[in-house]
Amino acid sequence: MDWAQVRHQICAARRFTEVDQGVRVVSDAIMPSGAVVYVHLQSRGDCLAVHDGGAAFDELARHAAEIKTLVGVRRMFSDTSLRVADDGFIWLDRVAIQNVGVALSILSDASVRAANYMLSRATVDAREKLDKRVKSKLHELYPAGHSNFTLKGLHRHHTFDFGVNIDGKTFVVEAVTPEQNSISSAVVKGLDAQKTDEHKRMVVPVFVIDRDDDWESDSLNLLSLGGSHMSYDRLEHQRHPLH
Repeated sequence: MDWAQVRHQICAARRFTEVDQGVRVVSDAIMPSGAVVYVHLQSRGDCLAVHDGGAAFDELARHAAEIKTLVGVRRMFSDTSLRVADDGFIWLDRVAIQNVGVALSILSDASVRAANYMLSRATVDAREKLDKRVKSKLHELYPAGHSNFTLKGLHRHHTFDFGVNIDGKTFVVEAVTPEQNSISSAVVKGLDAQKTDEHKRMVVPVFVIDRDDDWESDSLNLLSLGGSHMSYDRLEHQRHPLH
C-alpha cells in the first residue's frame, strides 16, 4: 500500500501517525467530551479497511457509563456499509484509495453518532467519588478529625482529604486514583508532609485506593514512596483502620 498516496488523498496537512497494522489519522469529528476522533487505516491489498479504534466506547468510559448490548448500535448502521465488531470497533471495509477522504468523514461521524446514541441509553456508574466516600467514612470513624486537612510541609502547605491526631501522630489521608497525575501529586504531598516539624509529631501519610480501579503493581510501588496505602474496603470493615 502506498501510504504517501493515501496521505495525499486525505490532505497532506492532516496528522498522520504510523501504528501497528497501519496508520492513524486525526479527523475533524469531536466527541461530546471534547475528545478528537482518530481514524485507523489498514491495508487490504489494493483497498483499505477503516475503523475508529473503539473511540465510541472510549467516550462511554469517559462518562463512567456502560451498555449491556451492541444490538441498538448495530441496528443504527444496519442499512449502511458500516459494521460494529464485537470489540466495539466500528469498521468500513474495502475502501478504494481515492475514496479514503470520504470514508474518514463517514467513519468519524458514525463514531460520534454511536457514542451519542449509547450515552443516551447508557447506565451511568452511580458510585460516589472515592474522595467523598473516604471523607464520609473517616468522619464516621474518627469524629475528632477534619476534612480538607491543611498541613505545612517542608516546602509548602498541603491539603489532604482528611487528617486526624491519634496517639501522638498526625495521620493525613488522601484518596488516590490510578491516573499518573493523582499518584504523583499524592507522593509529592506525602514526602513533603513527613518532613514538617510544625506539630512536633510524626506525620503519617495514608493513601486510600479503590481495588475496583485498574491498579497496576508498578503504580502501587510508586505510590508507596510517599506513604502507606490501603483499600477502601479496609475503611468499611475495620473499626480502627488507621491504627
